[in-house]
Amino acid sequence: MERYRDVKTAQAMTRVSKYTLKFLGIRTVDLKNIFKTIFQNYPLPKYDDTKNIIREFFAMEEREFLYFGIALLAKRKKLWMKTDIVFIESLLLTKPAWDTIESITAELVSDFAKMYPTTAIEFLKSWSQSKSPALKSVAIMYQRKFKKDTDTETLQKFISENMNTGDATVNKAIGSALRDYSKTDYEWVTNFVVQNSSHLDKAAKQEAIKWINNKGLIK
Repeated sequence: MERYRDVKTAQAMTRVSKYTLKFLGIRTVDLKNIFKTIFQNYPLPKYDDTKNIIREFFAMEEREFLYFGIALLAKRKKLWMKTDIVFIESLLLTKPAWDTIESITAELVSDFAKMYPTTAIEFLKSWSQSKSPALKSVAIMYQRKFKKDTDTETLQKFISENMNTGDATVNKAIGSALRDYSKTDYEWVTNFVVQNSSHLDKAAKQEAIKWINNKGLIK
């Protein structure tokens, strides 16, 4: 991917991250096309080698390498075993920035939870109560793609356990999870926000009802 490096775009991306992250400067649309080309033209590594390759990508500074590592693991999900949740956890703890939290949640943890629900929920319960904002955030957001299959009892539990942490990453996760579920059941989200208004962070509340307000569903 080095040959696609764009210094100006990389500098702009770094500025957006407030100089906390480094990039090659490949835009998202282009990056997806690059990944697609790689997967179409090169054989996938043996599954036994995949994790070591992903670890190497996660040791690199530029975020695009991390995204490819996540995409590579997602590509092999038919071969996932129950124990792979431990590897996924290690990736979260290695690079716990928001972009990897979102990507790992959407591309790995959500699918793992559907494949191995019993194993997943035990880990997610421990993540919700951990000291890691990254793990807490994934526990809160792992159902974002579930829509009508969302377990609202679990969603409520994980948010309630963490809405007083004062952590910006966790609050962002709460807002994102509630916003996405509002597209399925806006009344549930509205009631939850009202009932927990004194505990929810202001930014989390605003994000939670953003879609509802934009649609004019609350008068």
